Amino acid sequence: MRNRVVLAVLAASLGWGLAGVGTRAAFELGASTVTVLTIRTAVATAALTGWAAMNRVRPSPLAWRHGSLVGVLRIGLAPLLFMASLNYISAGVEGLIITLVPATTALMAAALIQEHVTQRQVTGLIIGLIGTSLIALAGDSGLGAEGDVAAGFALAGAGVLVGSLSGVLQRKYAPLHDTTELAAPMFVSGLVVALVAGLIVGFDDVGTYDAGLWALLVALGLGSTLLPFGATLYASKHATATVVSITAYLAPLVGVIGGVLILGEELTPVILLGAAFATIGVALVGGPRRTQT
Repeated sequence: MRNRVVLAVLAASLGWGLAGVGTRAAFELGASTVTVLTIRTAVATAALTGWAAMNRVRPSPLAWRHGSLVGVLRIGLAPLLFMASLNYISAGVEGLIITLVPATTALMAAALIQEHVTQRQVTGLIIGLIGTSLIALAGDSGLGAEGDVAAGFALAGAGVLVGSLSGVLQRKYAPLHDTTELAAPMFVSGLVVALVAGLIVGFDDVGTYDAGLWALLVALGLGSTLLPFGATLYASKHATATVVSITAYLAPLVGVIGGVLILGEELTPVILLGAAFATIGVALVGGPRRTQT
């Protein structure tokens, strides 16, 4: 069981870490943000709903309400904002901004559902903000002259807030439902958001996509959407929250290294310093907590 938990954490870290790298690779092959999001979400939704059908899982009306609310934010809007930011900043820099999610989620949970927040979590958020602020103030997009730090940080920062809010709602509703019963409405509603966004801004002519781009998009749907989601749910059932939070340390590092090795993104001293601050901040947020007596 322990080995399976380790594999699940590693799989989730790899999937989420390479999500930004794969998305930027799709952009370079000619795909647009909303089309990538739609195909990626459709693949994951089809796989999940197929699993639910085989196991005769039928979400209740309450699960549809709860799951749809979380899914609009977590599967639809947050990925849309994060993916849009990749037009302006590197996958590595985006990954470092995403490290703020655990801390901002903790603060929102304290404000909205009265979860306890520790001084260490607040300190972790501040340190993480220092890391991302260093990158922003230095103007390091990770893409050189092609980047736009202001636009990239604005979109990714909005994604952090939306993703954190969805995390709070998921914490509130998850104990009330079976995992698949809640997940299916989440992915369906997320797909609806992607389709609406595509209708507003327009889809690509997917008939021009070659086999390599289609394979990449399917891999993103299964490997960087459905796999990490399922892997973290499995790990959460068999390990502590601290163990599962390791994904927050590993995924950004995978994104930074993958962006450099696969896409040739820039890795400047400021980005490295920001990564160090971000990692320390996440460690403070997700590390072991003292039990009050």
